[in-house]
Amino acid sequence: MEWLEDANCRERSPFREDCRTTAPEASSCAEPSPGSSARAAGSAGQPVIAMDILETPAAYQLHADTPGMSPEVVKVELHQGVLTVSGERKLSHSAKNEGGKVWRSERSSYAFSRAFTLPDNANADAISAAIDKGVLTVTVPKKDPPAKPEPKRIAVTAA
Repeated sequence: MEWLEDANCRERSPFREDCRTTAPEASSCAEPSPGSSARAAGSAGQPVIAMDILETPAAYQLHADTPGMSPEVVKVELHQGVLTVSGERKLSHSAKNEGGKVWRSERSSYAFSRAFTLPDNANADAISAAIDKGVLTVTVPKKDPPAKPEPKRIAVTAA
């Protein structure tokens, strides 16, 4: 399990990054530390998009910047308790296609993929995702905790 560290607290994160999507050359599945660059190369040289994972009393929320991406090119999938968020940003230079000249091209196309094991209290049947102003928000509602069984009295008999 990962640890989220803060100056005042130390809590176990309910979300673990799934190592199956981590580059083989990576030494661990650790999340980027606060303030570090999350755009380091991931598997196959893909950028690793930074994700914020927040917890409210009712749900977990995952937030990722997805600039220039439409909902059609971003995929959120759930398979055997692993939530995978992936997408691709493709750029085309219309001037080049029309016989024009591109003087500078600094923006790039890229694909990304992140996978997380859901916590036990996640309600997999009610997960939703939306993109608003270039930010993907995945909401994972929590299940109600199971009812605690009532104590059972065992009769004691004479032998």
